[in-house]
Amino acid sequence: MPFMQDDTIKIIISSQCQLGEGAYFAKAHNCLFWVDIIGQQLFRLNWQTKRVSQFAMPEPICWLMETQQGQLIAGFEKAIYHLDSDTFARRLLFSLPNEPNSNRLNDAKTDRNGYGFFGSMNKQEQHAVGALYRFGQGQPPEQVDQHYTISNGPAVSCNGEYLYSTDSEKRTIYRFKLDPQGGLSAKQAFITFSDAMGFPDGMTVDSEDHLWVAAWNGFGVYRFSPAGRQVQFIRLPAPRVTSVAFVGEQLEHLAITTATVGLEQAVLDDYPHSGGVFILKPGVKGLPETPVIL
Repeated sequence: MPFMQDDTIKIIISSQCQLGEGAYFAKAHNCLFWVDIIGQQLFRLNWQTKRVSQFAMPEPICWLMETQQGQLIAGFEKAIYHLDSDTFARRLLFSLPNEPNSNRLNDAKTDRNGYGFFGSMNKQEQHAVGALYRFGQGQPPEQVDQHYTISNGPAVSCNGEYLYSTDSEKRTIYRFKLDPQGGLSAKQAFITFSDAMGFPDGMTVDSEDHLWVAAWNGFGVYRFSPAGRQVQFIRLPAPRVTSVAFVGEQLEHLAITTATVGLEQAVLDDYPHSGGVFILKPGVKGLPETPVIL
């Protein structure tokens, strides 16, 4: 899979994803993972060798994360599975029988205590029937917030005091108080994107407690202060930017996934790197992902 470079972007991986998503750096594996939800593909970049591998999945795969034991789990359309780290064969972990047939899973993150949070969304992006779930520490998935059209993010502040969760269709990032048992309270609208900014998508937090947000139809990534003030914007040569994750041994690189779905051919001609993964050095380090404690 070809790499390209320019003066600011260190690496462009031409993965040609229809809906690239779920950027995640698995420290125990020293690998960056991401998914193509529509293309039903899992991608792995070995950070040491820079070798990219691609694995076909039997249905849409929406996110991936590490467990405390160094295993991999992934959210598929309607359930969560263990993945074999060599063959990527799957074994059912949790089913979600109450999810509507019109929904699929969408995005996930752990808090600082090892609880996992993930969202679901309406596949037609028209009805607020999605939800935010919590699982881990011996607990199966449980809905902790409802009425999302497109649940995205989530992300957790440095000290674990806040959880951020997005409803992309509403262009709004919410902030919750987060307790050590994974409980959420005091939901408030924290950041609202203007039409010109696009739609907030995947998120992560850096070591200075700033929030990085991918902008769907926004051509880049925004950085916000802990007070919710925009302090930086990195423009990318792709309109549909979907997720962000800090990667590498020092977590000083930022990996950014993008999508091609729904773009007209003239736009794809103008932005041929759409669907690829951009890796750059933003000048700040990230935080290691806390493995989920099942």
